Amino acid sequence: MKSALAIGVILAAAGVGIAARGQNATVRPGDPTQARVWIENRAPSDAVPVVVETLPSPVSVHIDQSNVVRTAAAMQNWEYRTVQLSNTSNGSALAAVGNEGWEAVGMVPSGAGAMILFKRPR
Repeated sequence: MKSALAIGVILAAAGVGIAARGQNATVRPGDPTQARVWIENRAPSDAVPVVVETLPSPVSVHIDQSNVVRTAAAMQNWEYRTVQLSNTSNGSALAAVGNEGWEAVGMVPSGAGAMILFKRPR
């Protein structure tokens, strides 16, 4: 009885090991695995379904019968600014820059403080 149970445990562990062997391992734990997709077409006329939607340019937005707002797609231009903060600063410099419409988007430690990168639309 005990030997049958031991054989069952060994066979179960071997089955798990074989199933896990087919998985792609990464070089380091936490690295993403390679993205792979299997598409099986059963006939030469089978295709992968894709939906492509386009918007007319410019887009018309109708608020009511009398008002029409016309829009056009455009790339946003940004201006950038950096502020050096020391470890002893109280944050008033950040508040002042924020009140001018700047948004903090990055930080790099430097010396005894940090360099903060800001951006705002041009």
